[in-house]
Amino acid sequence: MGAFSYQPEFNYDAINPADSVEIIKHLLPFKGGFLKGLEAHLVNADNVQKYLATAPGETRKEINKNLKTIDAALVAIMRLYGHVENELSSRVLDTAAQREYYNHFVDSEIEEHKLEFVKLIRAYEVIKEFNVDVSEQWWSLAHVFEAFNAPSGEKQFLEQVLTYRIYPRIDLCNLTNLLLRRLGYLLKINHEEVVAGKVTVRGEYTSQLQYTYSSVFREDLSAIIEVYAADKKSDVPAGHTVEPAKEIRDTAIKSPYLLDTRGSEQFNQTHAYVLEINQSRFALEEAKVRRSIYVETHLGAEDEALRQDLIRKFISAARNKDREGEYRTFLYSYFQFTRDTLLMQLTNIPQEEHNLFMYHFGPLFFIKICTHFMRVGRTGYVHRHLKRNQMVRELPFEYVKYTLKEWWDNNVYLQVSRSERNSVVAYENLLDRIRHEWQEHQLRLLVIIKKDSALLRALNIHDVQTLGQLVESQISYLYHVKILRFLGQDFFYLPLHIGTGADKIST
Repeated sequence: MGAFSYQPEFNYDAINPADSVEIIKHLLPFKGGFLKGLEAHLVNADNVQKYLATAPGETRKEINKNLKTIDAALVAIMRLYGHVENELSSRVLDTAAQREYYNHFVDSEIEEHKLEFVKLIRAYEVIKEFNVDVSEQWWSLAHVFEAFNAPSGEKQFLEQVLTYRIYPRIDLCNLTNLLLRRLGYLLKINHEEVVAGKVTVRGEYTSQLQYTYSSVFREDLSAIIEVYAADKKSDVPAGHTVEPAKEIRDTAIKSPYLLDTRGSEQFNQTHAYVLEINQSRFALEEAKVRRSIYVETHLGAEDEALRQDLIRKFISAARNKDREGEYRTFLYSYFQFTRDTLLMQLTNIPQEEHNLFMYHFGPLFFIKICTHFMRVGRTGYVHRHLKRNQMVRELPFEYVKYTLKEWWDNNVYLQVSRSERNSVVAYENLLDRIRHEWQEHQLRLLVIIKKDSALLRALNIHDVQTLGQLVESQISYLYHVKILRFLGQDFFYLPLHIGTGADKIST
């Protein structure tokens, strides 16, 4: 048994989040902001890494035996801090709050006061996720060093590592939990859900409170909340109970790694309406994006322009730490670009039905054309160092899917009412237009096929790949994907119903 074990500096769990005097006294490290309190994780992880290089003989042997576990935990802590630092930056937090505003409110326009409420909700979620993960890493380190059987002459080194570097950070995790309980008290959090490590909470908004960070440290916070609670209680008629809050948003995001836009009818129950993200691959690709030194964010350019863009990005690489934010912003723009390009093909579908078309086109086929455009246009790739002067260029497919999930939910799924999504009549009308348009092309393409022996053979042996290439060469790649989605791969074998024009290809 090791000579050291963790003893909490203080029992923070015993503090009532409504007790402002105690809260303010203990949360002093966070007085300068969320990151001011959390940055000690980064400082200590770096300090431990350097301090271990001075380990004496026997302890050095123990460290070497466990070096992989120790390094993995320290690197994970530094990466976790880098992530929380990015997520809590004002720009990223503002963007996230605007994106998630309608998860909490049904206003037609965003109200600034309510937006501040959403910002604190998002900050709570980010810090809670961080604290759980970083606590796990510090405890992992504590268990490793506590198990060392160091000789008496080297116990002082272990004391320095555990008592002055690792245990204080576990205390910080406990203190952060107190901060979260205080935030929960301010935001009146009444629902918290954790799915695959992602935290989602719902709170209760009131116009009587100022939702700024400084409110956490207000001495009169409990008095304001008590007045609000009393007013709310007096508004409920005798004999009535307050109903639990209802979900106000018909979201298709079923989990952080699943977008399920399927409806209640047979025609909208297929795989085309579902987008699944591989969690482990996404985690790897997310780390690669963060470590990238350059991301291609153009919409397609000539070689010379690409070289100039590359040079410019390398020069600014050191200044721009938010590579992930840059990439997400690009992806949102690229999704819109792809959507606009796809809708330009809809010559016989009215503009008011474009959202309905997008919904039925589905996220699975949309990601197919989006990544195809990226490969053809040589954009959307991330560049990162391997070793020495070697670099690798990759398209992080799962990361693109993960980002599309939220964009699709906001810009497609929620733009079509539930009744429209499940309307058989609306769906059949859409299909009829697509079938009619295809039959006009089908007639012309069958004439071409009849004149080409290789194509005629492909038609006879059901070679759908060759026939698809013909559609792409004669019309477009986008059109081919569209009829694959709505008419299936046997679209060439659908019966013609265009009057006597079909007689032109008869033998």
